[in-house]
Amino acid sequence: MTRNILEAVNNAREFFEIEDYPGDFFSRLDKVDYTNKYGILLFKEDIDKLSGFIGYGVNDLAVICINYKRTYGHQNFTLAHELGHWFLHKGVSSSDDDRVLGYSSDKVEQEANDFASELLYPEELLVKDHFFAIQHDLFLISNRKELGEFIDRLCRKYCLSYEMVLRKLLYKNRQVKQYSSIRKEIEKAIGGKVSEVFEKDFYSVNEELPRYQRFIKPYIELENKVDKLVTEGKIGRATGESIKLRSGVENS
Repeated sequence: MTRNILEAVNNAREFFEIEDYPGDFFSRLDKVDYTNKYGILLFKEDIDKLSGFIGYGVNDLAVICINYKRTYGHQNFTLAHELGHWFLHKGVSSSDDDRVLGYSSDKVEQEANDFASELLYPEELLVKDHFFAIQHDLFLISNRKELGEFIDRLCRKYCLSYEMVLRKLLYKNRQVKQYSSIRKEIEKAIGGKVSEVFEKDFYSVNEELPRYQRFIKPYIELENKVDKLVTEGKIGRATGESIKLRSGVENS
Protein backbone atom coordinates (compact mmCIF):
# COMPACT_ATOMS: atom_id res chain seq x y z
CA MET A 1 0.00 0.00 0.00
CA THR A 2 1.66 3.21 -1.15
CA ARG A 3 1.67 6.43 0.83
CA ASN A 4 -0.50 8.32 -1.66
CA ILE A 5 -3.22 5.65 -1.43
CA LEU A 6 -3.16 5.65 2.37
CA GLU A 7 -3.39 9.45 2.33
CA ALA A 8 -6.34 9.26 -0.07
CA VAL A 9 -8.09 6.71 2.17
CA ASN A 10 -7.53 8.87 5.24
CA ASN A 11 -8.86 11.89 3.33
CA ALA A 12 -11.94 9.89 2.35
CA ARG A 13 -12.54 8.77 5.94
CA GLU A 14 -12.39 12.38 7.07
CA PHE A 15 -14.51 13.58 4.15
CA PHE A 16 -17.27 11.02 4.72
CA GLU A 17 -16.86 11.04 8.52
CA ILE A 18 -15.94 7.35 8.70
CA GLU A 19 -14.45 6.20 12.00
CA ASP A 20 -13.38 2.64 11.22
CA TYR A 21 -15.06 1.34 8.05
CA PRO A 22 -18.22 2.39 6.17
CA GLY A 23 -19.98 -0.97 5.98
CA ASP A 24 -22.91 -0.53 3.60
CA PHE A 25 -21.71 2.60 1.82
CA PHE A 26 -25.01 3.11 -0.02
CA SER A 27 -26.93 3.30 3.29
CA ARG A 28 -24.35 5.73 4.68
CA LEU A 29 -24.71 8.05 1.70
CA ASP A 30 -28.48 7.77 1.69
CA LYS A 31 -28.65 9.33 5.16
CA VAL A 32 -27.39 12.69 3.87
CA ASP A 33 -27.98 14.98 0.89
CA TYR A 34 -24.83 13.64 -0.72
CA THR A 35 -25.29 15.54 -3.99
CA ASN A 36 -25.07 18.92 -2.30
CA LYS A 37 -22.87 17.87 0.63
CA TYR A 38 -20.30 15.81 -1.27
CA GLY A 39 -20.79 16.80 -4.90
CA ILE A 40 -21.76 13.28 -6.00
CA LEU A 41 -24.60 12.26 -8.29
CA LEU A 42 -25.04 8.51 -7.73
CA PHE A 43 -26.95 6.31 -10.16
CA LYS A 44 -27.76 2.62 -10.28
CA GLU A 45 -28.48 1.24 -13.74
CA ASP A 46 -28.19 -1.96 -15.74
CA ILE A 47 -24.94 -1.16 -17.57
CA ASP A 48 -24.39 -4.57 -19.14
CA LYS A 49 -20.82 -5.83 -18.72
CA LEU A 50 -19.65 -2.84 -16.68
CA SER A 51 -19.60 -2.96 -12.89
CA GLY A 52 -19.55 0.83 -12.72
CA PHE A 53 -18.16 4.05 -14.07
CA ILE A 54 -17.31 7.59 -13.01
CA GLY A 55 -17.54 10.78 -15.04
CA TYR A 56 -17.77 14.48 -14.32
CA GLY A 57 -20.40 17.14 -14.84
CA VAL A 58 -20.41 20.90 -14.36
CA ASN A 59 -18.62 22.33 -11.32
CA ASP A 60 -16.64 19.07 -10.92
CA LEU A 61 -19.81 17.14 -10.02
CA ALA A 62 -18.81 13.46 -9.80
CA VAL A 63 -21.30 11.27 -11.66
CA ILE A 64 -21.02 7.66 -10.49
CA CYS A 65 -23.07 4.77 -11.82
CA ILE A 66 -23.17 1.28 -10.30
CA ASN A 67 -24.56 -1.82 -12.00
CA TYR A 68 -27.40 -3.03 -9.78
CA LYS A 69 -27.30 -6.44 -11.47
CA ARG A 70 -24.39 -7.45 -9.30
CA THR A 71 -24.45 -8.92 -5.79
CA TYR A 72 -24.60 -6.33 -3.04
CA GLY A 73 -21.05 -6.84 -1.80
CA HIS A 74 -19.87 -6.44 -5.39
CA GLN A 75 -21.85 -3.21 -5.73
CA ASN A 76 -20.40 -1.87 -2.49
CA PHE A 77 -16.82 -2.55 -3.60
CA THR A 78 -17.54 -1.00 -7.01
CA LEU A 79 -18.79 2.18 -5.32
CA ALA A 80 -15.63 2.38 -3.22
CA HIS A 81 -13.54 1.68 -6.35
CA GLU A 82 -15.15 4.58 -8.23
CA LEU A 83 -14.61 6.82 -5.20
CA GLY A 84 -10.99 5.70 -5.33
CA HIS A 85 -10.78 7.13 -8.84
CA TRP A 86 -12.37 10.33 -7.51
CA PHE A 87 -9.84 10.79 -4.72
CA LEU A 88 -6.79 9.55 -6.65
CA HIS A 89 -7.48 10.45 -10.29
CA LYS A 90 -9.99 13.29 -10.08
CA GLY A 91 -11.16 14.62 -13.44
CA VAL A 92 -10.37 11.40 -15.31
CA SER A 93 -13.43 9.42 -16.38
CA SER A 94 -13.25 5.65 -16.00
CA SER A 95 -15.41 2.68 -16.97
CA ASP A 96 -14.79 -0.52 -15.03
CA ASP A 97 -15.85 -4.05 -15.89
CA ASP A 98 -15.83 -6.99 -13.51
CA ARG A 99 -12.31 -8.03 -14.54
CA VAL A 100 -10.58 -4.96 -13.07
CA LEU A 101 -12.18 -5.21 -9.63
CA GLY A 102 -9.97 -6.78 -6.99
CA TYR A 103 -6.86 -7.09 -9.14
CA SER A 104 -5.73 -5.39 -12.34
CA SER A 105 -2.45 -5.11 -14.21
CA ASP A 106 -3.39 -1.50 -14.98
CA LYS A 107 -1.74 0.78 -12.43
CA VAL A 108 -4.62 3.28 -12.23
CA GLU A 109 -7.22 0.54 -11.76
CA GLN A 110 -5.14 -1.26 -9.15
CA GLU A 111 -4.73 1.97 -7.21
CA ALA A 112 -8.54 2.30 -7.12
CA ASN A 113 -8.76 -1.34 -5.99
CA ASP A 114 -6.23 -0.81 -3.20
CA PHE A 115 -8.09 2.31 -2.10
CA ALA A 116 -11.43 0.46 -1.99
CA SER A 117 -9.93 -2.50 -0.17
CA GLU A 118 -8.37 -0.39 2.57
CA LEU A 119 -11.40 1.87 2.92
CA LEU A 120 -13.91 -0.97 3.24
CA TYR A 121 -11.76 -3.52 5.07
CA PRO A 122 -8.81 -1.75 6.73
CA GLU A 123 -5.60 -3.74 7.15
CA GLU A 124 -5.74 -3.16 10.90
CA LEU A 125 -9.10 -4.95 11.12
CA LEU A 126 -8.00 -7.69 8.73
CA VAL A 127 -5.06 -8.43 11.04
CA LYS A 128 -7.44 -8.71 14.02
CA ASP A 129 -9.83 -10.98 12.12
CA HIS A 130 -6.96 -13.19 11.00
CA PHE A 131 -5.69 -13.42 14.58
CA PHE A 132 -9.19 -14.42 15.75
CA ALA A 133 -9.27 -17.17 13.11
CA ILE A 134 -5.86 -18.42 14.22
CA GLN A 135 -6.87 -18.39 17.89
CA HIS A 136 -9.96 -20.47 17.15
CA ASP A 137 -8.21 -22.91 14.77
CA LEU A 138 -10.52 -21.89 11.91
CA PHE A 139 -7.96 -22.72 9.24
CA LEU A 140 -7.84 -26.40 10.23
CA ILE A 141 -9.48 -28.60 7.61
CA SER A 142 -11.69 -30.09 10.35
CA ASN A 143 -13.17 -26.61 11.01
CA ARG A 144 -14.27 -25.65 7.51
CA LYS A 145 -17.88 -25.14 8.63
CA GLU A 146 -16.80 -22.72 11.38
CA LEU A 147 -14.51 -20.91 8.93
CA GLY A 148 -17.37 -20.61 6.44
CA GLU A 149 -19.69 -19.14 9.06
CA PHE A 150 -16.98 -16.71 10.20
CA ILE A 151 -16.44 -15.49 6.62
CA ASP A 152 -20.20 -14.95 6.25
CA ARG A 153 -20.29 -12.75 9.36
CA LEU A 154 -17.38 -10.69 8.05
CA CYS A 155 -18.98 -10.31 4.61
CA ARG A 156 -22.11 -8.78 6.07
CA LYS A 157 -20.13 -6.69 8.56
CA TYR A 158 -17.98 -5.07 5.86
CA CYS A 159 -20.53 -5.49 3.05
CA LEU A 160 -18.16 -7.39 0.77
CA SER A 161 -18.39 -10.48 -1.41
CA TYR A 162 -17.65 -13.92 0.03
CA GLU A 163 -14.82 -14.44 -2.44
CA MET A 164 -13.08 -11.20 -1.51
CA VAL A 165 -13.17 -11.75 2.26
CA LEU A 166 -12.10 -15.39 2.01
CA ARG A 167 -9.25 -14.49 -0.34
CA LYS A 168 -8.07 -11.75 2.00
CA LEU A 169 -7.92 -14.05 5.01
CA LEU A 170 -6.27 -16.83 3.02
CA TYR A 171 -3.71 -14.40 1.66
CA LYS A 172 -2.94 -13.29 5.20
CA ASN A 173 -2.60 -16.97 6.14
CA ARG A 174 -0.42 -17.72 3.08
CA GLN A 175 -3.05 -20.05 1.61
CA VAL A 176 -4.52 -17.91 -1.15
CA LYS A 177 -3.36 -20.35 -3.85
CA GLN A 178 -5.63 -22.92 -2.21
CA TYR A 179 -8.70 -20.68 -2.51
CA SER A 180 -10.65 -22.92 -4.91
CA SER A 181 -10.13 -26.12 -2.93
CA ILE A 182 -10.85 -24.46 0.42
CA ARG A 183 -13.99 -22.82 -0.97
CA LYS A 184 -15.23 -26.24 -2.12
CA GLU A 185 -14.43 -27.74 1.28
CA ILE A 186 -16.34 -24.93 3.01
CA GLU A 187 -19.42 -25.44 0.83
CA LYS A 188 -19.31 -29.20 1.44
CA ALA A 189 -19.07 -28.57 5.19
CA ILE A 190 -21.94 -26.07 5.32
CA GLY A 191 -24.14 -28.23 3.09
CA GLY A 192 -24.41 -26.20 -0.10
CA LYS A 193 -23.39 -23.07 -1.97
CA VAL A 194 -22.88 -19.91 0.03
CA SER A 195 -25.91 -18.23 -1.62
CA GLU A 196 -28.10 -21.20 -0.67
CA VAL A 197 -27.02 -21.63 2.95
CA PHE A 198 -26.48 -18.05 4.09
CA GLU A 199 -28.50 -14.88 3.38
CA LYS A 200 -29.54 -15.51 -0.22
CA ASP A 201 -30.46 -11.90 -1.02
CA PHE A 202 -26.99 -10.74 -0.03
CA TYR A 203 -25.11 -13.29 -2.13
CA SER A 204 -27.36 -13.35 -5.20
CA VAL A 205 -29.29 -10.75 -7.17
CA ASN A 206 -32.99 -10.36 -6.33
CA GLU A 207 -34.52 -7.60 -8.43
CA GLU A 208 -37.59 -7.48 -6.20
CA LEU A 209 -35.47 -5.71 -3.57
CA PRO A 210 -34.55 -1.98 -3.73
CA ARG A 211 -30.81 -2.75 -3.52
CA TYR A 212 -31.12 -4.52 -6.89
CA GLN A 213 -33.10 -1.81 -8.65
CA ARG A 214 -32.46 1.51 -10.37
CA PHE A 215 -31.92 4.62 -8.27
CA ILE A 216 -34.75 7.07 -8.98
CA LYS A 217 -33.47 9.74 -6.57
CA PRO A 218 -30.78 11.25 -8.87
CA TYR A 219 -33.31 11.75 -11.67
CA ILE A 220 -35.61 13.60 -9.29
CA GLU A 221 -32.70 15.74 -8.10
CA LEU A 222 -31.69 16.52 -11.66
CA GLU A 223 -35.26 17.41 -12.60
CA ASN A 224 -35.54 19.78 -9.62
CA LYS A 225 -32.25 21.47 -10.49
CA VAL A 226 -33.29 21.97 -14.11
CA ASP A 227 -36.72 23.28 -13.09
CA LYS A 228 -35.04 25.74 -10.74
CA LEU A 229 -32.82 27.05 -13.55
CA VAL A 230 -35.92 27.53 -15.74
CA THR A 231 -37.80 29.32 -12.95
CA GLU A 232 -34.83 31.63 -12.35
CA GLY A 233 -34.67 32.43 -16.03
CA LYS A 234 -31.16 31.03 -16.44
CA ILE A 235 -32.26 28.63 -19.17
CA GLY A 236 -35.35 28.48 -21.34
CA ARG A 237 -38.18 26.01 -20.80
CA ALA A 238 -37.47 24.23 -24.08
CA THR A 239 -33.81 23.88 -23.11
CA GLY A 240 -34.78 22.52 -19.72
CA GLU A 241 -37.10 19.92 -21.22
CA SER A 242 -34.37 18.94 -23.68
CA ILE A 243 -31.86 18.44 -20.84
CA LYS A 244 -34.32 16.28 -18.91
CA LEU A 245 -35.14 14.21 -22.00
CA ARG A 246 -31.48 13.58 -22.85
CA SER A 247 -30.78 12.63 -19.23
CA GLY A 248 -33.58 10.10 -19.10
CA VAL A 249 -35.67 12.04 -16.58
CA GLU A 250 -38.87 11.66 -18.61
CA ASN A 251 -38.44 7.88 -18.55
CA SER A 252 -37.45 7.54 -14.91
